[in-house]
Amino acid sequence: MANGRMFCTALIVTLFTVFVADASKRNVTTKFFPDCEKYPVCNETVHQNATAPNASFPNMVYVRSSAGKDVLHFVMTTVKVPSILVVHTQGDANQNLSFNWDSLLANSSAGMEGAISSSGSGHISYSFVLAFSKLIEYDDIHDAASLADARKDNNTLWNVRNFTEFKWMNATQGQGGNSIIFNTTSPQLAPYGNNTEGSMYFEFEINSDEGRDADLPRLIYNANNTQMNFVLDKYVPKYNKSRFALEMTIVANHTSQDMSVEETKSIDDEYSPGVFRVVNWYSAGKSNKGYVQWKPVCYLAAERARAVGTEVMRYDLQNRTAAGSGVNQLLEESLAQAFFGRELNDSKTVTQRTLSVSFGLSQDGFYLKNNYTAWTASVGYGKPPVEGISTLVIVIIAAGLGIPVVIILFGSIYVCVRKQRRRGGYEVLGSGVSATNPQMN
Repeated sequence: MANGRMFCTALIVTLFTVFVADASKRNVTTKFFPDCEKYPVCNETVHQNATAPNASFPNMVYVRSSAGKDVLHFVMTTVKVPSILVVHTQGDANQNLSFNWDSLLANSSAGMEGAISSSGSGHISYSFVLAFSKLIEYDDIHDAASLADARKDNNTLWNVRNFTEFKWMNATQGQGGNSIIFNTTSPQLAPYGNNTEGSMYFEFEINSDEGRDADLPRLIYNANNTQMNFVLDKYVPKYNKSRFALEMTIVANHTSQDMSVEETKSIDDEYSPGVFRVVNWYSAGKSNKGYVQWKPVCYLAAERARAVGTEVMRYDLQNRTAAGSGVNQLLEESLAQAFFGRELNDSKTVTQRTLSVSFGLSQDGFYLKNNYTAWTASVGYGKPPVEGISTLVIVIIAAGLGIPVVIILFGSIYVCVRKQRRRGGYEVLGSGVSATNPQMN
């Protein structure tokens, strides 16, 4: 009877798991240079940049992830400012984004207004843009590994480069075909040396279902997000004690909840040895809208391992005014301008916040020691994946708690039995004679 109940329970759990896994899948399609064929300027620019030396490719990749009438649109680009646009639409299974390349390649920010729009009978339920505005390099003369401390020190030397300064190669697909790589051309990476083998790139991984990335820090992915890798490889630093930081800005539909950053802790580090924290940058509070998720660790070698992991520090969110006019100008040349248009400068319509992360830990040898830094994050819509306790840890905890209980239980039974046997005998009822010491006649 008990075995029957256990079998039924296991069957129900299995069926539920299969159902949930299947329900979380989406149909994913990817287009490079979407709608380019409709605009001669796009075809001409792509063709010219394919043959011209040191030209920058206007990469634009449109990923459409649908589950019936619920559609997620991801747009990744290197047009002027490397950015990723996330749009969630409902009500029309055929809802698409349209791309006006005359506007996208316009020389003025005003010309970019309305370059990306939604077409179909459905409606946009939420949208946001994550723009990568600046690569910050500073001379960490005190080996503090803190961008905040460096900003307070008047003796700090800086080399801040807007991402608009870099030239981008034609986008390529990574191994397996589910990732897109935006790489920079070598001359841009060696302005202070003769090394021409340097590389800086963004890699975006697209998935149609749920799982966990094979590479450290092994973030959880699902069909509602894209994983991003930011890599500096043999980038020639300006200073011997250089450290790097990445400045990012989110522009999102305004809601009643402001942006926030939350760090959670776990007792389980099985998937990311030595890392017990997860950071979530919410675009609209905890309203399950947009988010950027990462673990505060980066890696100093292509073969990622705990031994080559180091700290990723995050800094306070800055509003539009605190971030400075430089960020505002960059946003006016990004996907944010192409999608939000005039609403970009309307605080009642959109919310904008800037956040920086820096790479490295005191006494780790600075960037120059390894000439490599790789950081992974997820960008998505909905509720961020939650790091649960793994089966192995549950078994270990259960064993750790269960074995002592079993030992105590059986130990108590053993003691009771021993005590019972050591008693001076027992008396047979009604006889007045001890059963263990009978009287002899």
